Amino acid sequence: MHKEKNSMRDVPRTPGYVDTSYLQAAADLVQPIKKRSYELLRIAPNQSVLDVGCGPGIDTLAMAGLVGPQGRVLGLDADPEMVEIAQTRTERAGLTERVEHRQGDAANLPLESRTFDACRSERLFIHLGDPSRALGEMRRVARPGAWIVLVDSDWGSLSIDSPHVGIERRLARFRAEQLLSNGYSGRQLFRLFKESGLTQIEVEAWPVVIAGDGQLLRYLTKLDEVERKALEAGVMTDAEVATWRQGLEYAERQGAAFCSMNLVLAAGRVPKT
Repeated sequence: MHKEKNSMRDVPRTPGYVDTSYLQAAADLVQPIKKRSYELLRIAPNQSVLDVGCGPGIDTLAMAGLVGPQGRVLGLDADPEMVEIAQTRTERAGLTERVEHRQGDAANLPLESRTFDACRSERLFIHLGDPSRALGEMRRVARPGAWIVLVDSDWGSLSIDSPHVGIERRLARFRAEQLLSNGYSGRQLFRLFKESGLTQIEVEAWPVVIAGDGQLLRYLTKLDEVERKALEAGVMTDAEVATWRQGLEYAERQGAAFCSMNLVLAAGRVPKT
């Protein structure tokens, strides 16, 4: 695998390769919080629901069953490729009469005010430099009495079991602060909801745990990218990364690889008056 065992810069990777079993494992890990977010939206038949940052349409298609044949689900995403994928999946599911996907900016939603009965977003705010503006836009397009539900990651809570705690903490902080626009977004949701004037606020923390599968751990935490960019930034040395990886590889051989992180779910209601 390594041209030189002690140099992470020389580790070859196959561009674009994704093990589909990892994708399914990732989906399984977050499925319970997805279902919980639908519950807190209080979706009823015939309602209009907005999903901001919809990605490939996993949640829009799931919520189509909740709004019923006369309801409407709209997914927005800044990435035109994701919108195309989501719309293709919608067509294959035969749901084009009630589910639509469009390209759009979360900070400037191309939608009329007071249009939706429920608004949702999942793991979007980690990518936003101004999350309060995006939440303000969601509140603007929501009708009075509508529920807004956000799910986001707190990458500051990432914890990977390693005998090299100093290196682990340095990598975790580098990931949260340098590789994401808003790596601490999960912990900010309660404050953002309060500042936006939403009412009946509920907040829940959902731990995501990976135990025993070192390759899944690396995939979901994007450790290859984190280590490479930490080296490029001078945050780590080749020797430190080699030491760090040896510890993780030993844990993987023992079936003892472990990490955890919190996802935070917040629900709030737009005042009726």
